[in-house]
Amino acid sequence: MKVWIDLDNSPHAHFFAPIIRRLEEEGLEPILTVRSFSQTEELARHYGLDFQVVGDHRAPVHMAARVGATLRRATQLMKFIRGKHPVAAISHGSRALTLAAWASGIPGMALYDYEFVSSSIYHLLSRKVLVPSVIPAERVGLGGNAGGKVVRYPGFKEEVYIYDFLPNPNVLSLLSLDPERVIIVIRPPASWAHYHCDRSEILFRRLMERLRRECDAQVVLLPRTAEQAAALKQFFPIHNPPFMIPACAIDALSLIHYADAVFSGGGTMSREAALLDVDAYSTFGGPLGAADEALSASGRLKLLQTPAQVDELAFEKRLRPVHPLHVNCATREFIVAQIVKFAGAHSLRRLESSYLSGRA
Repeated sequence: MKVWIDLDNSPHAHFFAPIIRRLEEEGLEPILTVRSFSQTEELARHYGLDFQVVGDHRAPVHMAARVGATLRRATQLMKFIRGKHPVAAISHGSRALTLAAWASGIPGMALYDYEFVSSSIYHLLSRKVLVPSVIPAERVGLGGNAGGKVVRYPGFKEEVYIYDFLPNPNVLSLLSLDPERVIIVIRPPASWAHYHCDRSEILFRRLMERLRRECDAQVVLLPRTAEQAAALKQFFPIHNPPFMIPACAIDALSLIHYADAVFSGGGTMSREAALLDVDAYSTFGGPLGAADEALSASGRLKLLQTPAQVDELAFEKRLRPVHPLHVNCATREFIVAQIVKFAGAHSLRRLESSYLSGRA
Protein backbone atom coordinates (compact mmCIF):
# COMPACT_ATOMS: atom_id res chain seq x y z
CA MET A 1 0.00 0.00 0.00
CA LYS A 2 1.29 3.43 -0.95
CA VAL A 3 0.57 6.38 1.34
CA TRP A 4 1.27 9.95 0.31
CA ILE A 5 2.78 12.22 2.98
CA ASP A 6 3.43 15.94 2.51
CA LEU A 7 5.93 17.99 4.56
CA ASP A 8 4.73 21.57 4.37
CA ASN A 9 6.96 23.13 7.07
CA SER A 10 10.13 22.41 9.06
CA PRO A 11 8.47 20.79 12.12
CA HIS A 12 6.82 18.25 9.83
CA ALA A 13 10.21 16.68 9.06
CA HIS A 14 10.77 15.96 12.77
CA PHE A 15 7.20 14.74 13.15
CA PHE A 16 6.95 12.44 10.17
CA ALA A 17 10.47 10.95 10.09
CA PRO A 18 9.84 8.40 12.89
CA ILE A 19 6.28 7.82 11.64
CA ILE A 20 7.58 7.00 8.16
CA ARG A 21 10.04 4.48 9.63
CA ARG A 22 7.21 2.79 11.51
CA LEU A 23 4.93 2.76 8.46
CA GLU A 24 7.66 1.06 6.45
CA GLU A 25 7.97 -1.55 9.22
CA GLU A 26 4.21 -2.09 8.86
CA GLY A 27 4.64 -2.76 5.14
CA LEU A 28 3.44 0.59 3.78
CA GLU A 29 5.28 2.45 1.03
CA PRO A 30 5.47 6.21 1.65
CA ILE A 31 5.44 8.69 -1.23
CA LEU A 32 6.93 11.86 0.21
CA THR A 33 6.56 15.42 -1.08
CA VAL A 34 8.26 18.44 0.48
CA ARG A 35 7.58 22.14 0.11
CA SER A 36 10.71 24.22 -0.44
CA PHE A 37 10.30 26.35 2.67
CA SER A 38 12.35 27.21 5.75
CA GLN A 39 14.62 24.27 6.70
CA THR A 40 12.19 21.56 5.55
CA GLU A 41 14.37 20.17 2.75
CA GLU A 42 17.55 20.19 4.84
CA LEU A 43 15.85 18.43 7.73
CA ALA A 44 14.30 15.82 5.43
CA ARG A 45 17.79 15.09 4.09
CA HIS A 46 19.14 14.97 7.65
CA TYR A 47 16.67 12.18 8.42
CA GLY A 48 17.60 10.30 5.24
CA LEU A 49 14.12 10.63 3.74
CA ASP A 50 13.47 10.00 0.06
CA PHE A 51 11.36 12.91 -1.18
CA GLN A 52 10.36 15.07 -4.11
CA VAL A 53 10.31 18.85 -3.79
CA VAL A 54 6.97 20.22 -5.00
CA GLY A 55 6.26 23.94 -4.71
CA ASP A 56 7.78 26.71 -2.64
CA HIS A 57 6.92 29.58 -0.29
CA ARG A 58 6.48 33.19 -1.33
CA ALA A 59 5.30 34.78 1.96
CA PRO A 60 2.07 36.32 0.60
CA VAL A 61 0.70 39.15 2.73
CA HIS A 62 -2.94 39.37 1.69
CA MET A 63 -5.49 36.58 2.14
CA ALA A 64 -6.25 36.41 -1.59
CA ALA A 65 -2.55 35.90 -2.32
CA ARG A 66 -2.35 33.18 0.34
CA VAL A 67 -5.30 31.36 -1.17
CA GLY A 68 -3.72 31.68 -4.61
CA ALA A 69 -0.41 30.27 -3.35
CA THR A 70 -2.20 27.30 -1.78
CA LEU A 71 -4.16 26.60 -4.96
CA ARG A 72 -1.00 26.85 -7.05
CA ARG A 73 0.84 24.30 -4.91
CA ALA A 74 -2.23 22.04 -4.80
CA THR A 75 -2.20 21.99 -8.60
CA GLN A 76 1.50 21.12 -8.59
CA LEU A 77 0.88 18.30 -6.13
CA MET A 78 -1.96 16.92 -8.27
CA LYS A 79 0.35 16.78 -11.29
CA PHE A 80 3.03 15.02 -9.25
CA ILE A 81 0.75 12.34 -7.78
CA ARG A 82 -0.99 11.49 -11.07
CA GLY A 83 -0.43 7.83 -11.90
CA LYS A 84 1.16 6.94 -8.54
CA HIS A 85 -2.09 5.61 -6.98
CA PRO A 86 -1.63 6.06 -3.21
CA VAL A 87 -4.45 4.64 -1.09
CA ALA A 88 -4.34 7.62 1.30
CA ALA A 89 -2.86 11.11 1.74
CA ILE A 90 -1.58 12.26 5.13
CA SER A 91 -0.41 15.67 6.34
CA HIS A 92 -0.06 17.83 9.44
CA GLY A 93 -1.73 21.06 8.46
CA SER A 94 -0.94 21.07 4.73
CA ARG A 95 -3.87 22.79 3.06
CA ALA A 96 -2.36 22.20 -0.38
CA LEU A 97 -2.17 18.45 0.23
CA THR A 98 -5.74 18.40 1.58
CA LEU A 99 -7.02 20.16 -1.54
CA ALA A 100 -4.92 18.08 -3.96
CA ALA A 101 -5.97 14.77 -2.39
CA TRP A 102 -9.66 15.71 -2.39
CA ALA A 103 -9.56 16.90 -6.01
CA SER A 104 -7.70 13.73 -7.02
CA GLY A 105 -10.14 11.41 -5.27
CA ILE A 106 -7.53 10.23 -2.74
CA PRO A 107 -8.83 9.74 0.82
CA GLY A 108 -7.14 12.28 3.07
CA MET A 109 -6.20 12.29 6.74
CA ALA A 110 -5.36 15.66 8.29
CA LEU A 111 -3.70 16.35 11.62
CA TYR A 112 -3.47 19.70 13.39
CA ASP A 113 -2.72 20.79 16.96
CA TYR A 114 -3.61 24.50 17.00
CA GLU A 115 -7.37 24.82 17.11
CA PHE A 116 -7.47 28.48 16.12
CA VAL A 117 -6.04 27.72 12.71
CA SER A 118 -8.50 27.86 9.79
CA SER A 119 -9.30 24.18 10.13
CA SER A 120 -12.62 23.98 8.25
CA ILE A 121 -10.84 22.85 5.09
CA TYR A 122 -9.52 19.76 6.88
CA HIS A 123 -12.93 18.83 8.28
CA LEU A 124 -14.74 19.46 5.02
CA LEU A 125 -12.35 17.73 2.61
CA SER A 126 -10.60 15.05 4.69
CA ARG A 127 -12.03 11.64 5.56
CA LYS A 128 -10.32 11.60 8.98
CA VAL A 129 -8.97 14.33 11.28
CA LEU A 130 -6.59 13.73 14.21
CA VAL A 131 -6.19 16.29 17.01
CA PRO A 132 -4.60 16.16 20.49
CA SER A 133 -6.97 15.08 23.23
CA VAL A 134 -6.22 18.28 25.19
CA ILE A 135 -8.23 20.35 22.68
CA PRO A 136 -11.79 20.74 24.00
CA ALA A 137 -14.49 19.33 21.74
CA GLU A 138 -16.15 22.71 21.28
CA ARG A 139 -12.95 24.12 19.76
CA VAL A 140 -12.54 21.37 17.18
CA GLY A 141 -13.23 22.21 13.56
CA LEU A 142 -16.85 22.52 12.58
CA GLY A 143 -17.96 21.89 16.13
CA GLY A 144 -17.29 18.74 18.10
CA ASN A 145 -16.74 15.55 16.16
CA ALA A 146 -17.73 16.96 12.75
CA GLY A 147 -19.60 13.94 11.46
CA GLY A 148 -17.53 11.26 13.20
CA LYS A 149 -14.33 12.21 11.40
CA VAL A 150 -12.37 13.33 14.46
CA VAL A 151 -10.01 11.04 16.37
CA ARG A 152 -8.31 12.39 19.47
CA TYR A 153 -4.76 11.22 20.17
CA PRO A 154 -2.99 11.15 23.57
CA GLY A 155 -0.20 13.58 24.39
CA PHE A 156 1.34 16.30 22.26
CA LYS A 157 2.44 16.27 18.63
CA GLU A 158 6.07 16.81 19.72
CA GLU A 159 6.01 13.59 21.75
CA VAL A 160 6.05 11.66 18.47
CA TYR A 161 9.78 12.41 18.13
CA ILE A 162 10.98 13.91 21.42
CA TYR A 163 11.33 10.85 23.58
CA ASP A 164 13.72 8.70 21.58
CA PHE A 165 15.75 11.68 20.47
CA LEU A 166 19.39 11.56 21.64
CA PRO A 167 21.13 14.96 22.02
CA ASN A 168 24.33 15.40 20.02
CA PRO A 169 26.97 17.59 21.73
CA ASN A 170 28.55 18.33 18.34
CA VAL A 171 26.04 21.15 17.93
CA LEU A 172 27.98 23.12 20.56
CA SER A 173 31.29 22.94 18.70
CA LEU A 174 29.56 23.59 15.37
CA LEU A 175 28.28 26.92 16.71
CA SER A 176 31.39 27.60 18.85
CA LEU A 177 29.26 27.67 22.00
CA ASP A 178 30.83 27.53 25.45
CA PRO A 179 28.78 25.12 27.59
CA GLU A 180 29.96 26.92 30.73
CA ARG A 181 28.23 30.14 29.69
CA VAL A 182 24.50 30.83 29.39
CA ILE A 183 23.00 29.63 26.09
CA ILE A 184 19.72 31.17 24.93
CA VAL A 185 17.78 30.03 21.84
CA ILE A 186 15.21 32.21 20.06
CA ARG A 187 12.73 31.32 17.32
CA PRO A 188 11.27 34.56 15.89
CA PRO A 189 7.54 34.77 15.12
CA ALA A 190 6.29 33.86 11.65
CA SER A 191 5.38 37.38 10.58
CA TRP A 192 3.68 36.15 7.37
CA ALA A 193 1.48 33.54 9.05
CA HIS A 194 -2.28 34.06 9.26
CA TYR A 195 -2.08 33.74 13.07
CA HIS A 196 0.59 36.43 13.47
CA CYS A 197 -0.38 39.52 15.45
CA ASP A 198 1.12 42.82 16.52
CA ARG A 199 1.58 41.71 20.13
CA SER A 200 3.86 38.85 19.06
CA GLU A 201 6.04 41.34 17.20
CA ILE A 202 6.11 43.78 20.12
CA LEU A 203 7.14 41.06 22.57
CA PHE A 204 9.83 39.75 20.23
CA ARG A 205 11.38 43.17 19.70
CA ARG A 206 11.30 43.84 23.45
CA LEU A 207 13.01 40.49 24.02
CA MET A 208 15.76 41.37 21.55
CA GLU A 209 16.33 44.67 23.36
CA ARG A 210 16.41 42.88 26.71
CA LEU A 211 18.94 40.30 25.51
CA ARG A 212 21.22 42.97 24.09
CA ARG A 213 22.21 43.62 27.73
CA GLU A 214 23.21 39.98 28.32
CA CYS A 215 26.80 40.50 27.22
CA ASP A 216 28.05 37.24 28.72
CA ALA A 217 25.24 35.14 27.26
CA GLN A 218 25.27 33.32 23.91
CA VAL A 219 22.04 34.00 22.03
CA VAL A 220 21.34 31.78 19.03
CA LEU A 221 18.66 33.06 16.67
CA LEU A 222 16.93 30.48 14.49
CA PRO A 223 15.14 32.41 11.71
CA ARG A 224 12.47 30.57 9.77
CA THR A 225 13.62 31.75 6.34
CA ALA A 226 16.60 33.44 4.68
CA GLU A 227 14.42 36.52 4.20
CA GLN A 228 13.68 36.67 7.90
CA ALA A 229 17.39 36.30 8.70
CA ALA A 230 18.19 39.22 6.41
CA ALA A 231 15.50 41.36 8.07
CA LEU A 232 16.85 40.55 11.53
CA LYS A 233 20.34 41.58 10.46
CA GLN A 234 18.94 44.85 9.17
CA PHE A 235 17.02 45.80 12.31
CA PHE A 236 19.28 44.38 15.03
CA PRO A 237 23.09 44.40 15.40
CA ILE A 238 23.22 40.62 15.53
CA HIS A 239 26.67 40.52 13.99
CA ASN A 240 27.86 41.51 17.49
CA PRO A 241 27.66 39.47 20.71
CA PRO A 242 25.56 38.14 22.23
CA PHE A 243 23.64 37.30 19.01
CA MET A 244 24.46 34.76 16.33
CA ILE A 245 22.61 33.13 13.42
CA PRO A 246 23.69 29.69 12.16
CA ALA A 247 24.76 29.64 8.52
CA CYS A 248 22.75 26.49 7.77
CA ALA A 249 20.10 24.23 9.26
CA ILE A 250 21.29 22.73 12.53
CA ASP A 251 20.23 20.05 14.97
CA ALA A 252 17.84 22.35 16.81
CA LEU A 253 16.60 19.67 19.21
CA SER A 254 20.14 19.10 20.47
CA LEU A 255 20.68 22.84 20.74
CA ILE A 256 17.47 23.12 22.79
CA HIS A 257 18.67 20.34 25.09
CA TYR A 258 21.89 22.21 25.85
CA ALA A 259 20.20 25.61 26.17
CA ASP A 260 19.43 27.40 29.43
CA ALA A 261 16.35 29.15 28.04
CA VAL A 262 14.31 28.88 24.83
CA PHE A 263 11.97 31.55 23.47
CA SER A 264 9.60 30.97 20.57
CA GLY A 265 7.10 33.17 18.78
CA GLY A 266 5.24 30.04 17.66
CA GLY A 267 4.18 26.84 19.34
CA THR A 268 6.35 23.93 18.26
CA MET A 269 9.77 24.97 19.54
CA SER A 270 8.46 26.21 22.89
CA ARG A 271 6.65 22.89 23.38
CA GLU A 272 9.78 20.95 22.40
CA ALA A 273 11.75 22.85 25.04
CA ALA A 274 9.04 22.33 27.65
CA LEU A 275 8.95 18.58 26.98
CA LEU A 276 12.76 18.45 27.18
CA ASP A 277 12.59 20.09 30.63
CA VAL A 278 14.32 23.26 29.47
CA ASP A 279 13.16 26.72 30.62
CA ALA A 280 10.61 27.39 27.86
CA TYR A 281 9.01 30.74 27.11
CA SER A 282 6.33 31.67 24.59
CA THR A 283 6.17 35.17 23.11
CA PHE A 284 3.15 34.27 21.00
CA GLY A 285 0.55 37.02 21.30
CA GLY A 286 -2.39 35.34 19.54
CA PRO A 287 -5.14 33.13 20.98
CA LEU A 288 -3.53 30.48 23.15
CA GLY A 289 -4.06 26.91 21.97
CA ALA A 290 -5.07 24.12 24.33
CA ALA A 291 -1.68 22.40 24.00
CA ASP A 292 0.14 25.48 25.27
CA GLU A 293 -2.53 26.03 27.92
CA ALA A 294 -1.90 22.51 29.25
CA LEU A 295 1.88 22.95 29.37
CA SER A 296 1.49 26.36 31.00
CA ALA A 297 -0.89 24.97 33.63
CA SER A 298 1.66 22.27 34.49
CA GLY A 299 4.41 24.88 34.90
CA ARG A 300 6.49 23.60 31.99
CA LEU A 301 5.83 26.57 29.68
CA LYS A 302 6.05 30.21 30.73
CA LEU A 303 3.85 32.68 28.87
CA LEU A 304 5.24 36.16 28.28
CA GLN A 305 2.27 38.44 27.71
CA THR A 306 3.55 41.94 28.50
CA PRO A 307 6.76 43.90 27.81
CA ALA A 308 7.18 44.29 31.59
CA GLN A 309 7.47 40.51 31.96
CA VAL A 310 10.20 40.50 29.33
CA ASP A 311 12.11 43.25 31.14
CA GLU A 312 12.08 41.24 34.38
CA LEU A 313 13.73 38.15 32.86
CA ALA A 314 16.89 36.84 34.53
CA PHE A 315 19.20 34.13 33.18
CA GLU A 316 21.62 31.71 34.79
CA LYS A 317 23.24 28.37 34.09
CA ARG A 318 21.03 25.48 35.04
CA LEU A 319 21.55 21.85 35.83
CA ARG A 320 21.47 19.85 32.63
CA PRO A 321 18.43 17.55 32.69
CA VAL A 322 18.99 13.89 32.01
CA HIS A 323 17.00 13.20 28.87
CA PRO A 324 15.14 9.87 29.27
CA LEU A 325 14.86 7.50 26.33
CA HIS A 326 11.32 6.20 25.83
CA VAL A 327 11.40 4.06 22.71
CA ASN A 328 7.74 3.02 22.84
CA CYS A 329 6.04 6.40 22.56
CA ALA A 330 2.29 6.08 23.07
CA THR A 331 1.54 9.16 20.97
CA ARG A 332 3.53 7.92 18.00
CA GLU A 333 2.17 4.40 18.14
CA PHE A 334 -1.41 5.67 18.37
CA ILE A 335 -0.99 7.88 15.29
CA VAL A 336 0.81 5.14 13.33
CA ALA A 337 -1.99 2.71 14.14
CA GLN A 338 -4.57 5.22 12.92
CA ILE A 339 -2.71 5.74 9.63
CA VAL A 340 -2.31 1.99 9.06
CA LYS A 341 -6.00 1.42 9.81
CA PHE A 342 -7.03 4.30 7.54
CA ALA A 343 -4.83 3.15 4.66
CA GLY A 344 -5.93 -0.45 5.05
CA ALA A 345 -9.62 0.41 5.02
CA HIS A 346 -9.33 2.49 1.85
CA SER A 347 -7.11 -0.08 0.17
CA LEU A 348 -9.82 -2.67 0.80
CA ARG A 349 -12.48 -0.35 -0.59
CA ARG A 350 -10.39 0.17 -3.70
CA LEU A 351 -10.07 -3.58 -4.20
CA GLU A 352 -13.81 -4.05 -3.69
CA SER A 353 -14.54 -1.30 -6.18
CA SER A 354 -12.19 -2.84 -8.75
CA TYR A 355 -13.77 -6.27 -8.25
CA LEU A 356 -17.29 -4.91 -8.68
CA SER A 357 -16.25 -2.91 -11.75
CA GLY A 358 -14.73 -6.05 -13.22
CA ARG A 359 -17.88 -8.05 -12.66
CA ALA A 360 -19.99 -5.31 -14.20
